[in-house]
Amino acid sequence: MTGKITSDDYDETADIVFGGDISLDIGAANYDAAMREKDPGERARLFQQAARWYERSANMGNAQAATNLGYVYLYGRIGSVDDAQAFHWFTLGAQMDNPESCYKLGDLYRSGRGCASNPDKAIALYRKAADIAYDCCDPSFPQDAAVLASIELRLAQWYEHAEETAENGGNKALAHDHYSQSARFFEIATAGGLSWYEKALESARAGYARTNDCLID
Repeated sequence: MTGKITSDDYDETADIVFGGDISLDIGAANYDAAMREKDPGERARLFQQAARWYERSANMGNAQAATNLGYVYLYGRIGSVDDAQAFHWFTLGAQMDNPESCYKLGDLYRSGRGCASNPDKAIALYRKAADIAYDCCDPSFPQDAAVLASIELRLAQWYEHAEETAENGGNKALAHDHYSQSARFFEIATAGGLSWYEKALESARAGYARTNDCLID
């Protein structure tokens, strides 16, 4: 879909054929407009519109729409932050194998937001996200590179802080490798214009240096 279709042009039959991509595009157009809007009332209206179109799309089985709804509730775009709703939509997106939903759901399990804390589920979801992303993402595209980088960063942080045992004594080396991959992908993303990932890139580089020192020691 091109993203140029508006609600005035909406054709539900065509949307069903395209798996909710039309309503996803309309929702994304409203969301992008809201992010640029200065008037608080209009901004709120646009976010509400975005959420309605995302929900329509998600109910047609669109994994990206479910993921986008997770972000809407996680960041309180239509009111206060709602961890329970974020958990619901990221769960749905993860069930449909969206890698972003997988790693964001992992974050919720790791921190216990919207659910009981479950570190085992968190790392399992990060690994699932990696399996899916490496199968479907093209790292030469900045947005895909950002998804891969975000997953690698979470895996790196996990292994860096996991308890060392006789069975997993290589955790620091694994963390070092994941930080290296994360930094490489974030460099592609930021060079491609996604400047909001610059802080994450700094974090990946710092983790790489930090774990390199551990390996040298």
